[in-house]
Amino acid sequence: PTLYMNRNRAITIAGNAIAMPGYLPFNPGSAIPFGGPQNFLQYYQDMSIVKGAHNLRFGGNFTYLQDNRTFGAFQNSVQVLGTTNGNALDRFLRGELANYQGAIDPKGAYPCRNPASPDPTCLVRLPASPPSFSRSNRYKEFAFYLQDSWKIVPRLTVNLGLRYEYFGVQHASRPELESNFYDAKMGNIFLSVRNGAVATTPNSPVGGLWAPDYNNFAPRLGFAWDVTGDGKTSLRGGWGMAYERNFGNVTFNVIQNPPAYAVISLSAPADTPRLEITTDNFGPLGGVSGLKPLPRTSLRNVDANIRTAYAHFWSFSIERRLAGGLIGAVEYSGSGGRKLYTLEDVNLVGTGNAFLGDPCNTGDPFSCTSRLINQYSNLNRRGGKGFSDYHGVNFRLNINNFRSSGVYLTVNYTVSKAIDNLSSTFSESSNNFNLGLLDPFNPKLDKGLADFDQRQRLSIGGTWDIPFGRSLSNPVASHVLGGWQLSPIITVLSGSPYTIFDCTNAYYWYCPRAMFDGPVATSPNREATPTANPNTWNYFSLEGLPINSDWVNPITGTAEIGPFPANMSGRNRFMGPGLWHIDLGIYKNFRLTERYRLQFRSEWYSTFNHANLRLVGNDADVSGTTFISGVKGGGNDRRNIQLALKLIF
Repeated sequence: PTLYMNRNRAITIAGNAIAMPGYLPFNPGSAIPFGGPQNFLQYYQDMSIVKGAHNLRFGGNFTYLQDNRTFGAFQNSVQVLGTTNGNALDRFLRGELANYQGAIDPKGAYPCRNPASPDPTCLVRLPASPPSFSRSNRYKEFAFYLQDSWKIVPRLTVNLGLRYEYFGVQHASRPELESNFYDAKMGNIFLSVRNGAVATTPNSPVGGLWAPDYNNFAPRLGFAWDVTGDGKTSLRGGWGMAYERNFGNVTFNVIQNPPAYAVISLSAPADTPRLEITTDNFGPLGGVSGLKPLPRTSLRNVDANIRTAYAHFWSFSIERRLAGGLIGAVEYSGSGGRKLYTLEDVNLVGTGNAFLGDPCNTGDPFSCTSRLINQYSNLNRRGGKGFSDYHGVNFRLNINNFRSSGVYLTVNYTVSKAIDNLSSTFSESSNNFNLGLLDPFNPKLDKGLADFDQRQRLSIGGTWDIPFGRSLSNPVASHVLGGWQLSPIITVLSGSPYTIFDCTNAYYWYCPRAMFDGPVATSPNREATPTANPNTWNYFSLEGLPINSDWVNPITGTAEIGPFPANMSGRNRFMGPGLWHIDLGIYKNFRLTERYRLQFRSEWYSTFNHANLRLVGNDADVSGTTFISGVKGGGNDRRNIQLALKLIF
């Protein structure tokens, strides 16, 4: 097993990541052996018919995918000390854990509903053994489309189209090994989860692992107009829809569900009074003989009624040839993603007390530990609560050998804004302290700038065929001084957004965002200051800010369950530093014959060895630091020089 300070990220002290012994010490949650072959079969046919002013295209395809995978989720158990530096170090000194997760073969058992008085069907005979980590999943999918490119008049073409797609439900070759959690049909989500149950696919209430979605129609509309009739000014626009299948790593995770596989997932003291640090990979089920009750296990749940994610996208552009070799354009692009794939834990510690009134000592975080369904621990749902919106305007200038200058240049300046409530299903950003949505019952709470939002971006790239030496009469001088090219790429980016968290009262899994009793600037009003570490800089000081770390849910006494107060800061509300890069290519061409040319290439990446400042996202927790730090010299900032010879013929 591997011992971690925190379950979601590597915790640092003075800029140094803390590593404990184990399988993968710096990457919590990533210790997963994964791999295997895929068998892919596709039938498709596309046809075109030109008839008068119409250019018709139509076709379809059928896809069969057999995904044979070995997926060792928690094959090496994960032991977690805490949520903050302080409580993790305290537990380390006491030899205690905050969380334990490890995989075993439950041998047909489900977790005990009452561990104090276990039913014989929930007992596991020791020694414990690992489950089978291999499955073969099959998918059957099909699609067809029809599109008409209709030249209404010589200067105006309209595109009309419709596409239909069906993405098949995942089916295991041995359905008795495949299971999912199914909500009961009750008055609200809380009662539906409490009265729900795990069932294998043959016993599924929806006829499969999840219910199929047949409503995936995607229309398209576009136009292109030669405004002036001379080919110098074009106006283009369009709108369409597109659907996206749920990807395998999201749905394949149901392998972890009982009765064929179980991930023992315990938090202390919510699920057990004490968890000891142990070198036994099976943790609480360590031992060589006897029977032990199967404790709470986690669930990987695909929403039984999940819909296919889709997006609307639209664009509008005007392009004008300004002069010979000079083209200007203004281009707008937008999109709106809906029902995007999300993760949310609907069975957090204390949800039973907060939402269903289970009795406890109100305000005591170690008393109010009832969940919506107490038979299981974390219930990570794969849902469709994600949404996104993007708007961007790009100003483009193309220079193509303008006035025989030898300059070929493309300049793009983009102003854009991207908003969503979850930027990636598995929250891969180092600045995400939580897995998925913060509040599973209020997905709009996480609405904010996308992790990849880039408000402004300037990109300049091209080549210059240096004219000097072309017309020299001396062949030797012409050979040496002629044939040179410069090829720069200049990129300037505004800062990316980030979130400040507060894990002070996060006892178990999730950290809320920092809460402020007054206005706070979203970016520092001064330059970053150096620290004792020459590569680490103090970017954003938290000292003196009106931080309120006292809030807890009045029922559970923890800060992990909403509804959260109005003064909680927004997701990605703060802005990081901008950056710039300059790459340069210096080329020399040697004419060998009419047919052959030899090119010497000198390519300089990060030409000026400029060290951009990048935030350390793991530092953005007010419970463990007094400033948000940045590091210079990371990423692709170091100068790299590549030399090459290229034969062109």
